[in-house]
Amino acid sequence: MGDSVTLGMADVLVNDKWCGLGLDSRVGDVMLASLLLIAACTEPIEDPTDVDSESFVVEEPVPQVPPTIEEMVAEIDRSVSPTFIYPYEQTRFVPPDGKTLLIMGQTVERIDEYVAAFPYAPSPGGWSAYWGIPEFAGITEPHVNEFGTTMHHQGLVDDFPNAVVHSAMWMVGTWGVADNTADGVYDEVIDQYSAWANSVDRPIFLRIGYEFDGPHNELPPDVYVDAYRHVVDRMRAAGVDNVAFVWHSYASPPFQGHPVSAWYPGDDYVDWVGISVFGHMYAGGDSLGAPGDAVLAFAKEHHKPVMIAESSPVNGISPYDRASWRSWFVPFFSFVHRHNIKAVAFISEDWTAMDFPGVTWEDARLTNNPTIAEAWLLETSGTKYLHASEELFSTLGYPVDVSDE
Repeated sequence: MGDSVTLGMADVLVNDKWCGLGLDSRVGDVMLASLLLIAACTEPIEDPTDVDSESFVVEEPVPQVPPTIEEMVAEIDRSVSPTFIYPYEQTRFVPPDGKTLLIMGQTVERIDEYVAAFPYAPSPGGWSAYWGIPEFAGITEPHVNEFGTTMHHQGLVDDFPNAVVHSAMWMVGTWGVADNTADGVYDEVIDQYSAWANSVDRPIFLRIGYEFDGPHNELPPDVYVDAYRHVVDRMRAAGVDNVAFVWHSYASPPFQGHPVSAWYPGDDYVDWVGISVFGHMYAGGDSLGAPGDAVLAFAKEHHKPVMIAESSPVNGISPYDRASWRSWFVPFFSFVHRHNIKAVAFISEDWTAMDFPGVTWEDARLTNNPTIAEAWLLETSGTKYLHASEELFSTLGYPVDVSDE
């Protein structure tokens, strides 16, 4: 046993003895197990760097090149559906075939911000402002509302001599506002507005009781119709002939489930049909959903041009990415083209600053993101859109030849 013995894996057991060692088989079994474990643990380990370079190639990721502004705008579908090409009747201030009036809004502060941010862009063909039927405020003089923002119709006239005024008249069912309107309580306010309208030499698009069918406005159809007609009749009696009356639907599930036709004051009282377009576009833009599509069908049935009277990407425009362009703007502009929309009013607004009950909209200002803004300007600067110019009013058929009406 003094000599060292090396056991190989070929050693075999003969007659219950380990060859050459004369060990009992039980002891040998223990030694065999130990030797097998040692052998397994001492197998040569491959050098991980000893790999065929041709069979092990790490591909570097290809950098993603963002689309150019031109490529972003090229995503818009510019086809026009024949369904939405139809003759217009009993209307006024409609752009020519293939044209859309561009309007921006909606407060003095945001309008000033837009103008300062994009001084070299074509000036929109119209600007938006709001007022309420109970009070003659925000028309001839600036008016600061409860949100701290300013409305001033005459300021738009003074600052933008070659643009139309897009005027929104607040009138709701609560607090008896619409009833009072129909009953003549606010006739003095209507007369003051009529006098102002007669004093400005330009087209005015007046939305009476905008979003009349919105649940938030709680307007019973019969009350709204009486109030709307009363406003129009009194303005016509005052000799107003530069106002197009816009019947503006919420284009969403309506108040108490009434059909949109229930609120219609009649073809003689409506020049345009307006719709609101907010979250609708995140669904792809092919449809406004059943309530909105019903409004479009109604407009066609009554031969009225359609205006997107309010619009905004309410999920916000992020300063850090372009997601809102593809998720909202591309469907939006595609909708404008496909549905032959004749006027578009866009609201560049920080909705987080507005304390609307139950509304959780985000900051949707174009100034948030230079890339989104540049794409917006490239699209809206095109020849399809009507901008402020010395020819704009005549292009819209103003002044009106009353002999043709």
